[in-house]
Amino acid sequence: MKHAPGPFACERIAMTNRSRSLSMVVGLMLAAALTLSACGGSSSSSSSNTTVPEGFTDPSAAGAYGVGYQTIQIVDTVRNRPLTVDVWYPIASGTTGTPARYSLLPTAYIDSTTAIGNAPIATDGPFPLVIYSHGSGGLRFVSSFLTERLASQGFVVAAADHTGNTATDGILGTSVTPDQNEINRTGDISFEIDSLLAKSAGTGDFLSGAIDPARIGITGHSYGGFTSFASVGGMTNPLGSSKPDPRIKAVVALSPYTRDMSDAELAADKVPTLILVGTKDTTTPSATDSVRPFSLVTGRPLELVELINAGHQSFTDVCAYQKQLAKLPAVPAPVVNAINVQAVEACPAEFMPIDRAHEVTNTLAVAFFQTYVAGKPGYKNWLTVAWAADQPDIKVQVKTK
Repeated sequence: MKHAPGPFACERIAMTNRSRSLSMVVGLMLAAALTLSACGGSSSSSSSNTTVPEGFTDPSAAGAYGVGYQTIQIVDTVRNRPLTVDVWYPIASGTTGTPARYSLLPTAYIDSTTAIGNAPIATDGPFPLVIYSHGSGGLRFVSSFLTERLASQGFVVAAADHTGNTATDGILGTSVTPDQNEINRTGDISFEIDSLLAKSAGTGDFLSGAIDPARIGITGHSYGGFTSFASVGGMTNPLGSSKPDPRIKAVVALSPYTRDMSDAELAADKVPTLILVGTKDTTTPSATDSVRPFSLVTGRPLELVELINAGHQSFTDVCAYQKQLAKLPAVPAPVVNAINVQAVEACPAEFMPIDRAHEVTNTLAVAFFQTYVAGKPGYKNWLTVAWAADQPDIKVQVKTK
């Protein structure tokens, strides 16, 4: 499996001079982007006439909970692999405190407009769990618009930096080979689940009693989409194999990278699956990376949603970073240029407005996970071709048999 593009880098992080140069650009971009505030969730307004069933929350809007946030460290001693993991989780509505800070370095950070750092978790759990996987050259919090929204809707959400395949690794020259990265990533997902369930089953942890082990889903962007498919179906490369993780009940893949997965690997995905992709995605175009999974995945329901004029970066927070550039003094030109390069595939006027792209993503991801992970079938109303008929800027295909 080769040539995996990433959510920010938009390139596989391979050990070549060209890709090292790209990684340095990504690193500069993130160093600037991470000093910006106001990432948070996007504003939403439902453009559908779908009726919200009694007792349910409109998935196009923030949920009934506030959002808490903590960063934890876990260590897989078998693989000698430490992981930094961000956890978003439901808290009592109205809880106040210090905004969550998404940090790369002590002086490089994002202050959330939604999440509260180290707030106590809501007491009416246990809650379903969703794992988020970033793309090649990305970071664990690059889609906070989605991870925060899911937490507000009653999910615990966890996202690890896939060490060896982050923006920081690109800066430090510590990126691993693609084959090693694939082995690392699938191992990371299962170990995250193991660790979080252990914390929930134990005492004295902020997650004690908070996670339902029978309700687990996964989502990921770009190479994180590959990671999601490989985690539920297994995969093999020259360095070894990973087994399917049967605890994962549903997949939401965002502009997934799949072109080098085998037919058998994709067919081994037997859980409910939602694929979202933009029609202007030139990094993982639908024709090469979403149409084939839609033809091969055996899980049902299987949905392919095309966001008209959305791009590869429409599933990240990059446009929020770009908007802040004019408000900051003396940003180095190379950093501005790097952010603008990444923003090209999401933020210009010819693309779907980013707030709308995030609204569609949040609406469908929340509805899908509520239905097929949380076990609340009333949310199926948003997962139909009939619902899409009210949305002129999306196209939905559904397989139920």
